[in-house]
Amino acid sequence: MNDWVAYFLLIPAGFLAGIINTIAGGGSFLTLPALMFLCGLDPKIANGTNRVAILLSSGSASLTFYRHGQVDRPLVVRLIVPLLLGVPIGSLLAVKLPVDTFKPLFGGMFLVMACVLVFKPKLLTDSSQPRLQNRVAEFFVYLAIGSYIGFIQAGMGILLLLSMGLFNTGDLVRANAVKNVIGFVVTLAGLAVFVIYGQVQWLPGLIMAIGNLAGGYVGAKLAISKGKKLVFAFLIVVMIATGVRLLWPAI
Repeated sequence: MNDWVAYFLLIPAGFLAGIINTIAGGGSFLTLPALMFLCGLDPKIANGTNRVAILLSSGSASLTFYRHGQVDRPLVVRLIVPLLLGVPIGSLLAVKLPVDTFKPLFGGMFLVMACVLVFKPKLLTDSSQPRLQNRVAEFFVYLAIGSYIGFIQAGMGILLLLSMGLFNTGDLVRANAVKNVIGFVVTLAGLAVFVIYGQVQWLPGLIMAIGNLAGGYVGAKLAISKGKKLVFAFLIVVMIATGVRLLWPAI
């Protein structure tokens, strides 16, 4: 395939991934294979390059949510500290270890959580449900999520939405806004590590980012206009697809 044809195909892949990432998460399971199969990138290089596109889509979505008054800034500040502490740990592990190391574990977790939410949707959609009030547990959960984000990033949004439903809020639209702002900050931190280690190809990353940027905007508008029912439906579908995708190599 001609290089420029391959690069052009990255744009629609990035657009779809931008929508998926903004509304739920897991769009990287579309963009990572696109970078590897269309551009012939090594998995580690694809993992680093993918952060360029995610950075722009999360930035676009965050700005859209902010303009519509959906961003809970105190919650962003509260969660960003443990997440940022975890990101460099995971990014360094990704540089040193094979990217498939922990995939089966997280794949199984996503499938189990999808089943739980299908039968108990109020855990995520009912703001009146009691939330855990253990700040120590909250800190270490977000620290672990930060490490996962630094390691692979794919499925980041799912983990953040689930954790906010457990500890912080049952308002899925506002949680989604916080997720995207956090996603922008932690992606920037993880990208810095990959750049330092020379694991980013800027041209395909920036071309894919064109699609991601538009997808982030469209996804945010859809989440705001359609509300928590759309976010919840997207989340369940993406969790199941993500779980299967992560477990498939082991199967």
